Amino acid sequence: MNSIFFPTVCLLLSSLGAIAAPESAPRVVPAVLVPLKAKVEVTGQGWKGPTLSFRAETPPTPEQWKAIEGLGIRYFSVAGPGITNDGFSRLAKQDPEGISLNGTALTDDGFKAFATMKSLHSLNILHTVNVKDGFTGAGFAQLKSLPKLQKITFAGSNSREPAFIAMAELTQLKEFHSWHSQYGDPTNPYLLQFKNLETLRIGNSLKRNDGKPRQLSITDATLTTVAQLSNLKTLTFMQAKFSLPALLQLKSLTKLNNLMFVTVDISDADLEKLRAALPKVKITNAPMTEADRAKLKEFLN
Repeated sequence: MNSIFFPTVCLLLSSLGAIAAPESAPRVVPAVLVPLKAKVEVTGQGWKGPTLSFRAETPPTPEQWKAIEGLGIRYFSVAGPGITNDGFSRLAKQDPEGISLNGTALTDDGFKAFATMKSLHSLNILHTVNVKDGFTGAGFAQLKSLPKLQKITFAGSNSREPAFIAMAELTQLKEFHSWHSQYGDPTNPYLLQFKNLETLRIGNSLKRNDGKPRQLSITDATLTTVAQLSNLKTLTFMQAKFSLPALLQLKSLTKLNNLMFVTVDISDADLEKLRAALPKVKITNAPMTEADRAKLKEFLN
């Protein structure tokens, strides 16, 4: 995955994370979980309870899964190729409320386990680029029956249109975050299906790995679609360049409170004109140096 702006994106993730509720009592991590570098902590993701974080290069043993289940935790941050579809079935037994995956061996079949998690309200799927076969993202459609699911984060993936067509079926979502895929339609029509969406954060696509020409997923055309998401309150764009006339379409978003640009090439003059056009919106723009603009131009070409 292109990592030109990865530190900036990580900073954004930290800055947007809500303050989690205080942890009630420290949980002791069983010794059998030490090889997984397991720890129990309160994260900055706005989750209401303690989170068990661990990484597995190979599938956890039955004894390790038993120890995980014994902790009685419902929020998980899981990384590593050792977490396979069988592992997601084990996590489902915990009736989880929040799951974050990073570089796991998830395939489309693994979504069957997520579809049984009736209490799940937040799902982050990051860095599926190492999954060589079996992951297109089409499995997202299996989550449409989850009544409490409100937030999806999907980033760092070779996935293209099938993943986003599937996610369009998740009309219950209130938050959607996505960047660094190989999706190639700048109009992003799938967004129009998110009738309840209040928070949107999107960044541009990566270059394709199949030799076909790359199509940017965030351009002026994107703003025509976003301007129709009437319930938006918070909006963030990353790694893009827009014209002022296109940005002015956001005036139609009467509920918008916060607009953030991260690694977006916009002149100071246009930024002030945009602020004048959106007087009730807090607009935040991460300053860019000429070197930053050169890197962005290279990334977008």
